[in-house]
Amino acid sequence: MKEKTILVIDDDEEFVHLMELRLNSMGFKVIKAESGDDALMMVSEKLPDLVILDIFLSDMDGLTILKRMKAPIDIETGEPSATKDIPVIVITGKAPMVENMTRIEGAVDFFIKPIDTEKFVKCVTQILKGAQK
Repeated sequence: MKEKTILVIDDDEEFVHLMELRLNSMGFKVIKAESGDDALMMVSEKLPDLVILDIFLSDMDGLTILKRMKAPIDIETGEPSATKDIPVIVITGKAPMVENMTRIEGAVDFFIKPIDTEKFVKCVTQILKGAQK
């Protein structure tokens, strides 16, 4: 079975490092993006099994990334989107009212920093367990 890949999109280096350590210890391959532009490129090229997305990035709103990922048509190519079915967990250190907006746009779950690690690990495991084929 193929190793599951998780793309972590966050401009907080310390948070990304801790997330990478935790997810690697669970047997997942972690790839990282610190900007919205890098995130959109990586999600299209790598097609990860799961995306963990911070809503507030320095160069782009995470909701923009989420909308582009979940759109039925890729706006760059005009082809059907290869990313629309990738599950996304949204994280943020601010604005709990963003939760409803992210769910409407297609996020499967939402966490506010600091993250409850136990709940987060359970969520990731359940999502990727359901994605096994």
